[in-house]
Amino acid sequence: MSGPPIPLVVLTGFLGSGKTTLLNRWLGQRGDLAVVINELGDIGIDQDLARRVGAPISLLAGGCVCCAVQGTLRTTLRNLYMARAGADLPPFSLVLLETTGAADPFGVTAVLEQDAWLRKRFRLRSVLTTVDGVAGEAALARHPEALEQVTAADVLLLTKTDRVGADGATHDHRALIEQLRRLNPRAEVGEAASATADLLDRDFPRQCRITGALAPAGPPAPGDALAPAAPLAGPGHRLHPAGLRWRGPIPYDRLQEALAALRDSAGDELVRLKGLVAIEKLDGPLLIQAVTGQPLEMAPLPAWPDGDDDSRLVVIAAGDDPARPASWLADWRRRLALKEAPTCDSRG
Repeated sequence: MSGPPIPLVVLTGFLGSGKTTLLNRWLGQRGDLAVVINELGDIGIDQDLARRVGAPISLLAGGCVCCAVQGTLRTTLRNLYMARAGADLPPFSLVLLETTGAADPFGVTAVLEQDAWLRKRFRLRSVLTTVDGVAGEAALARHPEALEQVTAADVLLLTKTDRVGADGATHDHRALIEQLRRLNPRAEVGEAASATADLLDRDFPRQCRITGALAPAGPPAPGDALAPAAPLAGPGHRLHPAGLRWRGPIPYDRLQEALAALRDSAGDELVRLKGLVAIEKLDGPLLIQAVTGQPLEMAPLPAWPDGDDDSRLVVIAAGDDPARPASWLADWRRRLALKEAPTCDSRG
């Protein structure tokens, strides 16, 4: 092995909290990053929205970093390292892993700590967590995934701090900040809008998942007893994705009707919606995004990413029925009378 281990930074945060927006800004400031993007479900959208500025990007699709794709994460990091060593990729100096909004960041830590080959070649530098300044309190109250991401963080970055409420007043973030400091007293709290890519160069000490205590790496001293770690209580996450692809543009007014019907039918079970949709008379796709309890956001893009002009829509539901999001998309397909059979994914 030549050279020191490559630092790795985990960028995490709950669904819709603004990770990709922050990633895009950092990619515009740095050209020495390798980026790994993990998404929940088989139809990826975030990797299409990430700016291409020379950073090698690998998509991990099909599950959370913390569980189903740990093997894939190992393989991806190995491939990145070997491609860099063989000069098949630019000589990146840092790996930035953007996790799915349902990920447990400690799962990434476990991959790096448990794999001896990776441990010699990569070093976890920090865990950075985005927290939605508007929907963050509701997410923490409802979703254990959001709590895991906050408690794992070295730095907590508030997003959407410029948003205003229905009454025209700017959201007061003091209660959210106090809650974050109670949940994770050791983490720094700041605003994502002022966080530059220099943050990626800062090193933070690691913490124990069970006790929260910081401990240096290395073998135990002679005579020290190693107590077995207590198992983590609680079930796995209750977030279920489904994705849809189809060909051909649709009228804008029919899209609005279908979106309204979807949100009415799904209610608070719809945690996240994101799509790139072909609209009649638009050259590029319409980017559609929604988070529970927040207004729908739509923005036309000038061109299709990588020339792939298939429309695609991803929805993520919270609940006990993993088939619910697929049923929403089946209704979507009927409402829009899509002629070509789409590809559906309903794995949790």
